[in-house]
Amino acid sequence: MEEATKQAVSETIEQTVEAAEEIVRHPFTKRLAQLGFYTKGFLFIVIGALAIMVALGDKDGELADPAGALTRIAMAPYGKVILIIFIVGAVGHGAWNILRGAADVDNAGNSAAGIIKRILAASVGFFYWFLAWTAWDIIITAQAIEGKSVTIQKTLTAILLALPLGAFLVGLVGLTVIGAGIHECYSGVSGKFLEPFRLRELKGINRVFFVTLGFFSFLARGLIFGLIGYFFVMAAIDSNPNEAVGIDGALLTLAQSYFGKTVLFVTAAGLVCHGVLSLYEARYRRIC
Repeated sequence: MEEATKQAVSETIEQTVEAAEEIVRHPFTKRLAQLGFYTKGFLFIVIGALAIMVALGDKDGELADPAGALTRIAMAPYGKVILIIFIVGAVGHGAWNILRGAADVDNAGNSAAGIIKRILAASVGFFYWFLAWTAWDIIITAQAIEGKSVTIQKTLTAILLALPLGAFLVGLVGLTVIGAGIHECYSGVSGKFLEPFRLRELKGINRVFFVTLGFFSFLARGLIFGLIGYFFVMAAIDSNPNEAVGIDGALLTLAQSYFGKTVLFVTAAGLVCHGVLSLYEARYRRIC
């Protein structure tokens, strides 16, 4: 009976992967994924630009997480129209990332590390679906929801802490995020981030610019992941879910450091680089 169950599960997984591979090769999926990269790029450019304004002392600047940035966009002229376009792109980017994990677009393989990488890709997909829902909520309710994603992080942390071995689980999440930050830094310094791109199409000064963007982008992301992971670990040690933070909390920590505004400016510029890098992804990344 157990063998029959294992066989049925194996066949179901194989059929799911085959279906994902077929969908991800469809031209419509490619166009939707490209729109998703443009959407992602626009969002991080906004987050980075707002943080740069804070670093420069501009009163209109603010430290925002993705939900906060969407709220700020909604307040701009034609903001809700922009959010509708964002929703389409975020849904597309989310769907592509889920398909990317299922169809193994990045050739991660079926090893333990490969499976983790594919699960993380799918997790990114669900995160962008959450952002799409958040943008829709802003349009429908016409209310600011800044800090919403951080509230969710704190709620999930509180739920985990209430479980048996909850502190251990939260600490494990924190260490995992710190590990992801270290991996981001390694990818930026080593050039590993270049692997999914069609590098033959990038030549001359365009390629130099692209590599430079990636270097600063992944270092900035690594630093932010490291800080977010650190606060998860502290939440586990102190059993205090309020210590969990998002991107805005990580940026605030940098702003309050010894060389606060300088560090904040460099990190925020890295987030802008990440946004511009996403525009390159729309054109040069292997989609399928």
